[in-house]
Parts: sequence; structure tokens; C-alpha cells
Amino acid sequence: MTDRHKTHFSLNYLPLLIQLKCHETASLPDYMGSTLHGIMGWALLPHKDVYQYLFENRSFGGAKQDIINPYIIEPPGFHGVYKAGEELRFQFILLGDAVQYCEPVIKILAETRWFKMGAERKLFELTEIRQGQTLQLIWKNGGVEWKNAVSQLVPDTAQKNSTYGSIHFLTPLRIRRKGRLLLTVDFPTIIRNITRRMSDLTERYGGYVDFAEIEALQYLSEMVQEVSSGVYLNNIDRYSTRRNMKMDLSGLMGAMTFQGELSVFTPWLNAASVLHIGRNVTFGCGKIDVVFGNIE
Repeated sequence: MTDRHKTHFSLNYLPLLIQLKCHETASLPDYMGSTLHGIMGWALLPHKDVYQYLFENRSFGGAKQDIINPYIIEPPGFHGVYKAGEELRFQFILLGDAVQYCEPVIKILAETRWFKMGAERKLFELTEIRQGQTLQLIWKNGGVEWKNAVSQLVPDTAQKNSTYGSIHFLTPLRIRRKGRLLLTVDFPTIIRNITRRMSDLTERYGGYVDFAEIEALQYLSEMVQEVSSGVYLNNIDRYSTRRNMKMDLSGLMGAMTFQGELSVFTPWLNAASVLHIGRNVTFGCGKIDVVFGNIE
């Protein structure tokens, strides 16, 4: 049982590392978030209960547009052209109560087995699924090891004596303010995004968050100083087959460094490296990596 008086937050997650094998040369987009979102949605669509809970959860919340979805897709890095025999790996991460859908998701993918990707609809075959953190095998060639499909808690460990930190934006960070995409971000904005995301997820999908701590963090975040910023706008368009139109997935990438009393923020920033921040995380946007240190 979680001791809520000693934790900053508590949220289960289960990362599924999905491996596909290319069967014919395929030219795929630089950023694969939309493509992988499309094939997952296509595979799950015939299974109403699973699809609605994961992909259309806002329908359970009065159809509000800002209802948070309980999954993340993490696409691979840039690869471009896949040749026959090459492997494509990505993560499908289930959050909170959505972990209960792990078994049906795996069964559906195994039954589907073959996927068509790219503008030319090239064939890829599902070859294995692993637990993304432990790398233990869950499914391969019809064999299943359900005991390896184990969820875990988003880490909330604090790193003491941290006075210097670097945040790397690995996929486009999309934060809007008054309807416009932010072209610069500061430390308070980053903290506000991860604390809001954690509170929204735990409220809807189970778990716990210390709201008193969140309030204190917002105040303390104003005292952290930005040391450097190498952030730039990466322009990305995706095509939505469902909507029959191009959609913008542009966002900030690069890195920023900060200095100050960072220890209190480290659990939340480490959580952000799992949960992503900003908008369109279901397409893989907002993935970050963080490094902390101490300056004497």
C-alpha cells in the first residue's frame, strides 16, 4: 500500500515495447508518431470497448476536448527508409487504470499480426512484444508470458543536492497559451505542465498526487534561473486519414539548462521523462530527458 504522506505522487504505468519486421522496402516519415498512432488505432478500432477507452476516452467525460487519454506512443528515432528484414521498434505505454487493457491490446495486435505503413502501404509483421522497462519477453510467435506483463509505479525518487539541471526536448514540445503555440518556455511553465498532467492523470485513471506540494512548487519554480537555451522550432506536418487533412505537429526541440535549488523538482521532472509534457503526447510529442548535478 502506498504511504501517501511520503510520496509526491503515485501512478501505475506499463510500457509495451513492440517490434515490427519490415517485409518490403518502405519510405516512412521522419517523425513516426502519427503513422504508429494510425496503425494502433486501425488495429484496435474493431474492438469497441478497448478502442473507446483508450482512443476516445473523452466520450466517457461528456465529450470534452481536453479529456486526457491514458496512453502514450513513443516512436523510434529518424530512420527514413526501412529495408526488408529491418526491425522497427516503438513503445505503447498504458497509464493508470488503462493497464487493465494490456492483455486485450496484446491479443488484438497478435491476431492482427500484419500492418501496412507509409503512403505506399508497405507490409510490416509483428514479431515480438516486451515489457519496455525490464525488456522481458511477453509475446513472440504465438507464445505468451503474461507474468512478464507487469506494471510499475512512475518513479518519484528525489535527487538530493541538485543545483544544476539540463532538460532535453527529444520530440516536439507543444504547449499552447491563449490558443497559440509557445515558441519559448521557461522553468515555471515546464513545472506547471508536468504537475497538471500528473494531477489530471491520477484524477481520471487512479493514483495519488500531493496538491499542497504542487502549490509550493509553483512558487519555488519562479526562483530557478535559466542558464542557457538551445531551443528551436521543429516544423512537422502529419496527415490524418481519419480527418482527411494535414495537421500540424510542430514543436520545440533542443535543450535548456537551469540553476538553483532543484532537488524538490527532480521527482516531477523524472516523472515527465516517462509521461511526456505538453499536447499531443499520444503521438509521442513532449518526450524529455533530464540530467541533474551539483555545483559547489
